[in-house]
Amino acid sequence: MFKPLVLMGHSIHTLQGIDNDAINEAVMKRKDLKLDDNTAAGNTFTEDSYYPVDDPACKRLLEEVDKIIAVEVNKYFKTFNTWAHILEPNEATMYHSHEQPGGPPGISWVYYSKTPKNSGNIVWVIDCLKSKALVEHKPEVGQLVLFPDNVPHFTKKNVSGETRISISGNAKPEEKDFENVVKEPHQLFNYIGIFNS
Repeated sequence: MFKPLVLMGHSIHTLQGIDNDAINEAVMKRKDLKLDDNTAAGNTFTEDSYYPVDDPACKRLLEEVDKIIAVEVNKYFKTFNTWAHILEPNEATMYHSHEQPGGPPGISWVYYSKTPKNSGNIVWVIDCLKSKALVEHKPEVGQLVLFPDNVPHFTKKNVSGETRISISGNAKPEEKDFENVVKEPHQLFNYIGIFNS
């Protein structure tokens, strides 16, 4: 009888009715407002900027993302942080993950609002049995990608000659709902993995 050792995954969704131009304009107005000025401590990357959740177009995107997460992953999951990710020409994003130390497994997401051709694919790095598997995705405007928060990833160099903009966030249940997630995992384990022991 065949039994897989590990199963985990990601999903891709196309969002309709999102005003990408308005999101890009709102994000670029605040591009110099970084998440954290203490970049030397590794708290953020220089390409990570404040995401204006009070802007109507930006707020609507977050509402749509959380609707999809509730249906596709788990109804108790909700976005708890967001940021704009601006890659200028010849910039890339280094290898990292969004894992929250000591917390339960979560979901990370990225939405693409401006992706010129050759502006940098996202690449997930999976370590398994002393081997590395690289899973690459070419982003398109309007796409939302959901993936486990503990999977390391990076973005290839933006060689488009134009600015690339994406919006990222992390989702998890509130502490009061941890037990409910265990009772009703829905599709959560399709993302974070099932480890056969």
